This record gives sequence, structure tokens and C-alpha cells, in this order.
Amino acid sequence: MKINTFFTAVVQRTTTYLILGLAFSTPAQGTNLSFQAAQAGADKGDARAQYELARLYEKGNGVAQDDAKAFALMRQSAEQGYAPAEGQLGYYYGTGLGVASDFAEALKWYQKSADQGNAVAEFGLGYIYSTGRGAPKDSNLAVQWWQKAADQNLAEAQNALGEYYFLDEGGGNRRTNDMEAEKWFRKAAAQGNASAMNNLGVIYDYGRGAPRNFSEAAKWYGQAAELGDASAQGSLGTLYLDGRGVKRDLVQAYVWFTLAAEKGNGTGKKYLMDYQRLGLLTTNQLAEAQTKIDDFKARTADPKP
Repeated sequence: MKINTFFTAVVQRTTTYLILGLAFSTPAQGTNLSFQAAQAGADKGDARAQYELARLYEKGNGVAQDDAKAFALMRQSAEQGYAPAEGQLGYYYGTGLGVASDFAEALKWYQKSADQGNAVAEFGLGYIYSTGRGAPKDSNLAVQWWQKAADQNLAEAQNALGEYYFLDEGGGNRRTNDMEAEKWFRKAAAQGNASAMNNLGVIYDYGRGAPRNFSEAAKWYGQAAELGDASAQGSLGTLYLDGRGVKRDLVQAYVWFTLAAEKGNGTGKKYLMDYQRLGLLTTNQLAEAQTKIDDFKARTADPKP
């Protein structure tokens, strides 16, 4: 079963998925500043401007990407007690962005920010306690912090809660709750969270938390696949290959398997080998598939800053 989670070895993603997601999930703090405005404010010691300027350096938006400058500016902002900066500094320490990775420091800054009610930091604390990196592993605490963030409508936390309820940690430690999982996946998916869309695809593909419905599975896998989720791309490929929920289409299946395999997805890699071994596509079909692949990449390419 392919679901984006950190609780089981069957998943394609690494255990750093959740903390890496923080870089893309920080809620907007007012209007974003231009580089010039952020630099001017940062020079005057304004905490929010320092935070904004750090994010610009972090992402390379309007300025050369520079992790060291991003860290230095984020630290300056966090030391003034600016909650978004404290939370993002926790992310920097957790991932080693601009500084040596230090989960104890990550925990400290997440806690400072979470104490001010920052949803992203609450999400980060959930990661810390779910993995035992920076603090003793405690699933109950992880769920408590994810719940706080999810209640503030943070999609990543909603998806994390869904994954917690969908999969057992092993050893019969607790019962799963598929209906609760489906509820949180749906909330996160409504905000455009690709992992939650993929997970809803799994719900309908396997009939857990909702009646089995391959058409619905294809719909959710499709939405996640369009957003670049490799697991969804691989799963969508299997539906096209088998004709479950969609019309059987060997070319389209090959397209999704290829896109998934390029991101290291095991399902995509496996089925591409089968295509090659069995010679399932003609030369013309391979050319058609490559055109579709190129079109997808052109359509979904990140815009230049």
C-alpha cells in the first residue's frame, strides 16, 4: 500500500518529509515585502523585515540563493521574539539549512514559537515527537501538537493527523481510525495539499474509510499527480494499466510511470522495467508518450523568479 507517511517502511518517502514540508507551509505574515523593502527594514532591525529577507535568500527569490545569509537573518529576527522566525529557525536547525543540523536547537525554537500559537512550529514539534529526533519519541505529544496546528487549518498538520489515524505504528500499540483519517485528508486536500490528495486516492483504492471506488481513486491520484506527487503518479499509472476507474491506456500508464520513476518512485521503476521487458509499446507509442511527458514537464515547470 502506497501512502505518504513516516510511520511505516512501506512508504517511498524518507522520514524527513514532514520537516522538509515546513519550508513550503509557513503561513503568510501580512503582505510579502520586495527585496528592497525587506533589506531596508532589516537594516533598521525590523524583525518582520529580517524574516522576509531571510525567506528571500532561502528561496532565491529576487536575489541569489544563500542559506548562510538566510540563517543569519532568521536568527536575528527570532532573537527578537518574532514567532514566524522562531518557527522557521527551528526548521533551519532541523534540516541543517545554513547551519549544522541540531535537533535540540530545533526543538528549542519550535517550542518558543509554538508557545506563541504559531501553527508551523506546532507542526514542527509534532515531527520532533513523532520521530524522537531532538526529544524522546512520544506519539501522544506528536498528535497533540499536530491537532493544535490542524485546528489552525495548517494543511500539512491535517495530513499528518490523517496519516497517524490511517496507519498503526506497529506492534498493536493502537487502533487505526480510517474514517477520522479520511476526514483530515479531505480537509488538507481542500487546501491543495498533494500528499493528502494522494492519501485520499489510497482511501478509495483500498476501500478504507470510504467504500472502494476506483473512479474516485483515479480522481484524487490524478490531482496529486498533476501537482508532482510521485506516489500518486505511480498509483495512477497502475489504474491506467489495469483499466480501473479509467479507460485502459498503456501509453498514459507509461507516462505516469516514467514521471514517478524519475523521482525515485519504486512503483514507477518496477513497471517501466516490465514495459521494457515485455515490449508493451510500439515505437510510435513510445514517441507519443515522450511528447506527453515533455508537455507535462513544460506545463508544470516552476516559474523563474
